[in-house]
Amino acid sequence: MINYLTIIRRYLEGSITSEERKQLKQWIVKDQENATFFKEEIKKWYAAKEGVDINTDGAFERFVDTINSKETKVISFKPVLKILAYAAVVSGVILGIYTYTRTNTSLFETDSKIVSVDEAPSDKIKIVQADGTVSYIGIDGSADIKDTKGNLVVKKDQDRLVVQGKNSSATTEYLEISIPKGKLFQLTLSDGTKVWLNAASSLKFPREFNGTSENRLVHLKGEAFFDVTTNKQQPFIVKTGMLDVEVLGTQFNVSSYEDDATIKTTLVEGSVAVTNTDANIDKLKLTPNHQAIYRKDKKVLDHKKVDPSLFTSWMHKKIILHNESFVEVYKRIERTYDVEIISFNEKLNNTHFTGEFDIENVEEILNVFSKTIDFKYEIKDKKITINP
Repeated sequence: MINYLTIIRRYLEGSITSEERKQLKQWIVKDQENATFFKEEIKKWYAAKEGVDINTDGAFERFVDTINSKETKVISFKPVLKILAYAAVVSGVILGIYTYTRTNTSLFETDSKIVSVDEAPSDKIKIVQADGTVSYIGIDGSADIKDTKGNLVVKKDQDRLVVQGKNSSATTEYLEISIPKGKLFQLTLSDGTKVWLNAASSLKFPREFNGTSENRLVHLKGEAFFDVTTNKQQPFIVKTGMLDVEVLGTQFNVSSYEDDATIKTTLVEGSVAVTNTDANIDKLKLTPNHQAIYRKDKKVLDHKKVDPSLFTSWMHKKIILHNESFVEVYKRIERTYDVEIISFNEKLNNTHFTGEFDIENVEEILNVFSKTIDFKYEIKDKKITINP
């Protein structure tokens, strides 16, 4: 016999499975008494955990609406890697390509117009070459990025960047790709490794991996999903500054934003070893469906079993919450929608949420939150202020 009380608690704690979510939805809509019981459990849970009285009707509607609009699915990452291209294309804006070479004057030309570096476009992909040449390209359309000798470096085809050519010098030449807020993009490295960069993220990597090098090293700021080409003789290492993630060939997600309190590595397929660079003896080996969590304040590396789809939902332009405070949540909203959020509502800030959003409009997301905790907000340009 199914214990629905246990399933409800798993839903509220964020550990519910896709199958349990479907079972819970069917049970709730079957009988009004079941729906009432579900609302009461939500109310008791928030009262015990947060000490707040919430709008249970709003929380109930949010759960049912989410399930009805799109049943939660276990993500199959191989197909995802193919269909993600469309999501990036339809969200893009046709923009031009601008290039400048860094000089002492810190100026560059765009369509014969002189623009200071401080005024560099914030809605374009930024590419920095080893010699300091910086290119800005739009999200949509096609473009070729060349070095000062006219050699092709990066080829852009709609939503994907593919690294081209070979190093022009004996030393390793690094490229750095930066993705603006509100966008995500796919990148193919010289060894065939595929990388999906989330909003406000950057990756620094060799233009060509040297076959004689001990490792394939890349440097990540922000969040990325990696589908690494297998090479047992040359492990692939993602460096985040505080952690090293070492793999041979696998699929995993790394979230390492500077303003987050943690660095999270979530393994989907294969195996990885996560090392605390402050203490090389602090090393974890992960198996699929596990996550390594590094807490920056305590400098502690831990791990737990997770549902990887919760931590890779950004690839589908979805936001899935699992017992997260609003303070944690709104940072993700800021990056996803390229907005700034200031919240003076302490009750809201300290409330934890579990749920799923598949919404393109940031105002609609705020309205969903307000169904649970009543608050008022003001939107001016890209700045959102939430009041008590």
